[in-house]
Amino acid sequence: MIHPAFIWGLLALAVPLWLHLSRRKQHREMKIGSLRFLEEILRERRRRSRFEDLPLMLMRLLVVALAAFLFSRPFFPASRQDEAPPEESLVLLDASGSVTAEMAEEARAMAEETLRRAPNGERITLAQFSDGVETLGDLSGYRPRAGAPTRLVPAMEWALDRFSGLRPGRTGRIVLIAHLPASELPETPPRVWPPGVSVEVKALRPPSLDNASVRNVRLLTPYVTDNMEIEVAVALPEASPREVSLEAEGLSLRATVARGADRVIFKFRPPRAEIRGVVRIAGGDKWPADDLRPFAVRWLEPRRIALVDGKPGGTPYEGQAYFISKALTASGAVHGRTPFQPTLLYGLQGRSGPADLEGVAAVALCGLQELSAAEARLIQAYYAAGGSVIVIPDGGWSPAATAALAEAGLFPRSIRRTEATELRALTQWNRNHPALVSFDGRDGGDLTVLQWRDGFDLQPEDGWSSVAALDGGHVLMLEKKPADGAGRLLVLAHPLTREWSDLPREPLFVPLVKSLFAWLANAESAQPEQPPVSPGLKEDRPIGIYAGADGGTVIVAADVQESSVSPALVPALRTSFGIPDQSQSPVPMPAVTDPALAASTVPWRRELWPWLGAAIFLILIFENFLATRRPG
Repeated sequence: MIHPAFIWGLLALAVPLWLHLSRRKQHREMKIGSLRFLEEILRERRRRSRFEDLPLMLMRLLVVALAAFLFSRPFFPASRQDEAPPEESLVLLDASGSVTAEMAEEARAMAEETLRRAPNGERITLAQFSDGVETLGDLSGYRPRAGAPTRLVPAMEWALDRFSGLRPGRTGRIVLIAHLPASELPETPPRVWPPGVSVEVKALRPPSLDNASVRNVRLLTPYVTDNMEIEVAVALPEASPREVSLEAEGLSLRATVARGADRVIFKFRPPRAEIRGVVRIAGGDKWPADDLRPFAVRWLEPRRIALVDGKPGGTPYEGQAYFISKALTASGAVHGRTPFQPTLLYGLQGRSGPADLEGVAAVALCGLQELSAAEARLIQAYYAAGGSVIVIPDGGWSPAATAALAEAGLFPRSIRRTEATELRALTQWNRNHPALVSFDGRDGGDLTVLQWRDGFDLQPEDGWSSVAALDGGHVLMLEKKPADGAGRLLVLAHPLTREWSDLPREPLFVPLVKSLFAWLANAESAQPEQPPVSPGLKEDRPIGIYAGADGGTVIVAADVQESSVSPALVPALRTSFGIPDQSQSPVPMPAVTDPALAASTVPWRRELWPWLGAAIFLILIFENFLATRRPG
């Protein structure tokens, strides 16, 4: 019984019994002459009444007793053999790079055992997975790929999608035969686990937990400098030195990873701007695929930025060009990682003629006091040819200063000074804009902490759109809608100096300036390193360097996560995917102290309450018939 406490309801049997006895009439016989002929008739009716009242009482007692049993929910336990066999079983075989030849043989043996012990009528599908899932006709097609990743989440979701059309009352089973890397377990279940789908996990045991590998090859100096510096990150199974070699374009370099270290830096003058090669480590373990990592890197020319300072200030450390230049060259310049090469100009028209903007990626017009028609035409031609421009007015701005730009369509006509001095925060900005997308309020920082003076009334107009606005409603950044072949144009209605606020001292000042100019100069498109692809079911080529269809280079390298060969525990996998069936898991389950709750979790039972309800219904019909029947 699931709720045995309702058996106490049998005490209610005393109620109909008491009612039956209490309604018996107490009388005294008196002989009345005029009624003596009715004596025989009354005797017959009393005899019939005794016969009818007794069944009514018994039926009412039976109804109360059955009701008590109904609410207690009795059941007969059934065996597992009474269940229908699974409608389908999916056997998923791990074909990733962490599966050695010995582990692959063990996986085949496990799969053969699953096929041999499958009950009659069960449909079984074989599949292997790494970066994708591939069904197999038989086990002869199972082939792990060296260096391929273990993508557990897509594989499990593929299996669940196969079971999405299960008929009511039918079940499915997933047999997962895999090495379980902890890095591939999701932090939260990717979906609610459906009822009727069970999981049997057969974990592959690695022959060793020691694996030396080359985890990453990174170019520290993507922009031209004296020497190229390449950092090689390695993983060592023990605190012992290992030799690492770099071979590329006629170069052959050796270095030793010191005890307790995990990286080494190669410095050299490359024979040309782009080099391709491989890095090796003396591994000597069961996973040789990650002992070698191919790479392709190239030097880039830094983006030239022309900073035109219309108001340089009393010293070289006051103008906008100074603060912008410091921001563009800050952070990482020790390895030449800055993509910008700023150049300071005090005008676009000099004695020797107009400034040469050939090869300039972006022009910043900072604090303009005046701009001649010739200079405006130079900027217009530069912009039409694909160059990018940012205009940053300050407290000395007047409509005459940008009249020539406005006439050329490069500056909004609706702008005016507000003479306001209060500081406001950003409340709205285009979070999908490439220049601001990295500022998500988490890792990228929150732009709402910056304070801006509400010094300009700037509103969108035809051909312009707002990028960011202050809490007072005035636009802070305005972008001109792109035209065919033209560059990018941005207006920032606030000087990048300490004139109106202490903005340059804010931690977000440098990343914001670099992000704005990276978008203007199209620096985000620069690729100093060729990103590798991993081998797998989708990429059948082995680890190496190949020529792409477009004439470029394709790098196929081992997946970094496969270098970690320490497996996760089966209970951790069940928890990460939210698998409710714990029958295969050694995780200790909490003790259930409530017997009703314990009984209700029995998955194999035949409950009797529907039959008890039907019996009560039929008895009440018959009882009502007897109680309302008129004696003849």
